[in-house]
Amino acid sequence: MGLTAERTLLVASLGRATNAGLIEAARVVDGRIPAVELRLDALEETPDLPALRGAFRGRTLLATLRSRNEGGRYEGTDAEAAALLGAALDAGFDLADVEFARAGEGLFALPGERVVVSAHGVAGMPDDLEGRSARMLGTSARYVKVVATARGLDDALRLLRLQASGEMGRFAAFGMGEAGLVTRVLSPYLGAALSFGAVLPGEATAPGQLLAADLLDVYAVGRARRIDGLFALLGSRVSHSFSPAIHNAAFEALGLEALYVPVALESLGEELPRLREALSGLGLPLGGASVTIPFKEGASALAGGPAGCVANTLLFGADGAVSGANTDRDALLGAIPAAPECGTALVLGAGGMARAAVEALADRGWAVDVTARTPERATALAAACGARAVANPAAFALPYGVVVNATPLGLDAPDPLPCDASLLCPGVLAIDAPYRPGGTAFSREALRRGARLVDGFALLLCQAAGQSALFTGRPADAATLAARLPARIRSLFEVNP
Repeated sequence: MGLTAERTLLVASLGRATNAGLIEAARVVDGRIPAVELRLDALEETPDLPALRGAFRGRTLLATLRSRNEGGRYEGTDAEAAALLGAALDAGFDLADVEFARAGEGLFALPGERVVVSAHGVAGMPDDLEGRSARMLGTSARYVKVVATARGLDDALRLLRLQASGEMGRFAAFGMGEAGLVTRVLSPYLGAALSFGAVLPGEATAPGQLLAADLLDVYAVGRARRIDGLFALLGSRVSHSFSPAIHNAAFEALGLEALYVPVALESLGEELPRLREALSGLGLPLGGASVTIPFKEGASALAGGPAGCVANTLLFGADGAVSGANTDRDALLGAIPAAPECGTALVLGAGGMARAAVEALADRGWAVDVTARTPERATALAAACGARAVANPAAFALPYGVVVNATPLGLDAPDPLPCDASLLCPGVLAIDAPYRPGGTAFSREALRRGARLVDGFALLLCQAAGQSALFTGRPADAATLAARLPARIRSLFEVNP
């Protein structure tokens, strides 16, 4: 019998400066999400409580006044906070968030059955986290919510163990920040009573908060789906990834009781054993993982690969054996045509993806140049793979036939082009490893200049097909994986010049 998150109350959290803004947002909250939190501390005017209650008619409505000490903007006194939260309940709000540090066991004298008592460790993990949680559970509050900024894997695991030991159906513990992402996904499966998500991209009310629609669609929070094991994305930065959407859609379509989760690490070799042990102890063994920046070389070493090789996929056997594969290389091979006579290609970057690109291009008969921000790394990669390191590829008279962006540049909107724009001339095949909604600067510039493009999301789907086959034992292809995604996610990745 697997674990399920269907009893978790999924809450869409909203914080806007005006009553009108909150009322307008009521029209865009996904109709499948049963509860809404209004962050009244974000208002820059007096809250119109009856109007706000009316705008969210039919949903469980939570009033929150998050103080500055706990990551919010409210600066009123305890008495003022108690009066405003009481007024919200009188106006028909179903629940009020009461900070334990301010109200103590008395909960501002509000009716306990309508209170979410909360504590937020914005600066990190409080030393007395477990004791504070026990004291909060000793109050009359309907729900107890404990949140702290997770500074690393050990903090995240501590929060997951706390959640697993908490009172089922009443307690919720999870972490903020990149390392806390895995707790936002897994705490519901360990019995969390509440889960909070943003209504729209760019409107998170806490660091690391996922979209409420993604919690519902991708991670099955608040709906029936059982899981008995995990797969993971392992990297230093995982919040941007759409791999969870791809793999979880595949698992669900195939009827597999598995969940794919993002896990931020600082050291693959040191932290992966602790992660596997902890997840097994929680009843969620880790069967395999995708590996991203900067751990692909380390992943190959863990799987017993030769020095200098890279792997983007790990599989963990029940006997403790670890095997690895590189589906990045297969995806690139599928995108790269055979080289014409004297065809030369350029690879931007010198990490694991760059090595996969150099190898794939060489297999297709291309002569390969490598350039990177750190010339010494480009030289080392070129020497290892029979390529040539170049300092200024734009200085060459003849155009490259293929240009591969294997750098991280493009993950963030302000990122500059990873190369001189003149390299992306008409007829060049531009292959982009990074991806983001709307396309990276590299992808958009390539289309503007008439280059042929394989964008990062298309490449992601191709390498994910190889991983999916390894994870599930079933054949997979990029088109099928894309078709299984929610339409709202597919539409994000149309690249417009």
